[in-house]
Amino acid sequence: MRRTALRPVLAAWLALAALLAATCAQAQAPEKKAVTIAVGGKAALYYLPLSLAERLGYFKDAGLDVQILDFPGGAKSLQAMMGGSADVVAGGFDHVVILRARGQKLQAFVLQVATPSLMLGVLKARAAGYRSPEDLKGMKVGVTAPGSSTHIFLNHLLAGAGLSPDDVAVIGVGTGPTAVAAVRAGHIDAIVNVEPAIAMLERAGAIVVVTETASEQGSRAQFGEALPAGSLYTKEEFLKRNPNTAQALVNAMVRALLWLEQASPQEILKAVPAEYALGEPDTYLAALARQRQGYSRDGLIPPAGAAALHRVLRRFDPSVQQARDLDITQAYDNRFAEQALRRYRK
Repeated sequence: MRRTALRPVLAAWLALAALLAATCAQAQAPEKKAVTIAVGGKAALYYLPLSLAERLGYFKDAGLDVQILDFPGGAKSLQAMMGGSADVVAGGFDHVVILRARGQKLQAFVLQVATPSLMLGVLKARAAGYRSPEDLKGMKVGVTAPGSSTHIFLNHLLAGAGLSPDDVAVIGVGTGPTAVAAVRAGHIDAIVNVEPAIAMLERAGAIVVVTETASEQGSRAQFGEALPAGSLYTKEEFLKRNPNTAQALVNAMVRALLWLEQASPQEILKAVPAEYALGEPDTYLAALARQRQGYSRDGLIPPAGAAALHRVLRRFDPSVQQARDLDITQAYDNRFAEQALRRYRK
């Protein structure tokens, strides 16, 4: 009799639990399922975590329909987001700091690359006379696009050598095949770019790498700190309106970073489109070996690294120099990555 009487109560509790679970799941569903991400050179190893999140199905697993728009450089992808044709940018954290200094409330919310991962190569014909960035004076220097992180890095090198941005001619060459073609055609004297283009030019004997910041050692040699670089960032208002969407994006990115940390080089090569290797898989793997130590292991932006980036930009960027009240801690939000790590790190 008692058992019979308990059945309606148990059924009611089960129904309530199911309702609460459904309500919770609905509350955590992405507010915006269709998300557009702008990137400046998707095939570059700098953006490998983004490509892996897409190729391994992690964005779909998170309930998102992600469209990735590819541009020649980070400045172009930033313009797309600011103009409203993209929701989020996969790009340099330095852009967030500079734009905040100009009054734009942008925020990075997951880190892909924990070192700048940019390299300066001088054409072999000019390399014998190169001793320091002072020797860049008068050269034509290729960057991914004017205003991109490669250009910002070039300005840092020039400032450290006592030169001004006007002491060189800056030429946008993109990444991958277009960057390689610009060097081989002799259109530039030096190049600041990312992998795998740098490795391909180096192994072909076209350039000599004189500065690298992919390794933590290389970053510290240049900046005194391993500066956080590649990230996902957007406008603060987007994150406030779409916190579940942001969390879904970060969940996918953190899963990709954790997979990347454990995967073999061959597994990584198999996971990306064949055209990323530009017909040279061995060179791609060599570039991956150099770049791999620069990837974030957890998606978190380190406070010390963010503060160091602020100091570096303040040395030569007029906007950052003039923004005396810039609070670097407001330029990033680690809460999404922390939540993702609690879910996926074992």
